[in-house]
Amino acid sequence: MAEPERFVERFAPALLALPFLIGIAVLRGLTVEIDTFHGSDAALYQLPTIMQLREGLDFSDYPSAQTPLFHLVMAGWGKLVGFELWKLRLLNVAISYGAALALLRLLRRTAALGPLPAFALTLAFALSPYFFGASFTLLTDNLAILFALLALERMHRYAQDGSPAAFATACLWIGAAVLTRQSFLWLVLVGGVFLVLRERRSAERLFAGAVMLALALAPLAALAIEWKGLVPPSADPASCGLCTDRPGFGRDTLTLRTAGFTVALLGLYAGLVFGPGLARRPGGAPRRPPWQLIGAGAAAGAALLLLSPLEYKPIGLAPGDAGYLWQLSKHLPTVLGSSLLFWVAVPTGAVGGALLARRAGWISLASAYLACFLAVALPVALVYQKYFDPFVLLAVALLARPPDFRVPWDYAGVALVCAGSVAYALSFAG
Repeated sequence: MAEPERFVERFAPALLALPFLIGIAVLRGLTVEIDTFHGSDAALYQLPTIMQLREGLDFSDYPSAQTPLFHLVMAGWGKLVGFELWKLRLLNVAISYGAALALLRLLRRTAALGPLPAFALTLAFALSPYFFGASFTLLTDNLAILFALLALERMHRYAQDGSPAAFATACLWIGAAVLTRQSFLWLVLVGGVFLVLRERRSAERLFAGAVMLALALAPLAALAIEWKGLVPPSADPASCGLCTDRPGFGRDTLTLRTAGFTVALLGLYAGLVFGPGLARRPGGAPRRPPWQLIGAGAAAGAALLLLSPLEYKPIGLAPGDAGYLWQLSKHLPTVLGSSLLFWVAVPTGAVGGALLARRAGWISLASAYLACFLAVALPVALVYQKYFDPFVLLAVALLARPPDFRVPWDYAGVALVCAGSVAYALSFAG
């Protein structure tokens, strides 16, 4: 594997650029709109907001349900190069490519992965349907993901050496992320967890860190006060994962459906990515499996389904579900209110997540990130796969470790994820 490792280490940025360049070519220089999930939001909400903000910085009301940083960036870019759609989309491609590079660096630094496994996992993330498709249109997701990845990298540095500069920079990126999409508030929880763990014995440093986190949230808080809620007054709350019922007002209830669906995705992707390596190793498991943890994980997964069943609700029902995992689930029998697919995937995800978090460390970046994301998912109104899929793939990538990828066979699952994503993209192109 030494030669492939050296090749990938040298050419990884160029190799990661290839899918985006191919996408640009397939879409005729970005002059064609891709029919991706939520792609209609670009014309209905994002472009009108961009055009409104190019005339002036009035944030009191605009069509998009998301916070305005993406639209400000695009408006500024448009003033420089023009507002032709392909030019605006080109910047979003560059943003998405930047996010891929940021993830590659994050994996090399946090999981101690070699060049080849870090590249393979980054490629799987970059090709994931709900990230790759959004790269070629005007959606806010990928800019927020870029900021989140930069924040996580700095948070890891802070957790290692307690650098105030690293924490301050992380807060800067956190502020940028929530100003792009308010659903990225889970980053504040991640920052709070590491701040308390690191500074719990120093009231002065704890207070200083809390002030920095508060400053990161201050612009979002000011917008929420202006809007009297989480979205602008005239925005469609159905296009905001955290918002339901009336414009400007968030949910007043929590649901375990989102947590169960996220854990199901974790079971799917963790099984694919780590399954070949487990099959290769003798016995497929540690010599002394932690049966108590395995049993607790399986019981927690089953409890999630019993408390909040996962049965597909077509869009049109309140609120409706969307994503390929839902489409697969409806072809299997329903048992106790949930598709049989979820009776396999949710306990698998709960067990796999517990074992991987234990291996990585309960207070590692990967474990804290996954826990905080699950917590913030509880009030999400719409169980659309788009809102969870890239973040579960990120969790799986952060939980990976060098022993998972020692021989070519260990990459079979990652290759399958990439191939499935390419097939999905081709279905839209056709």
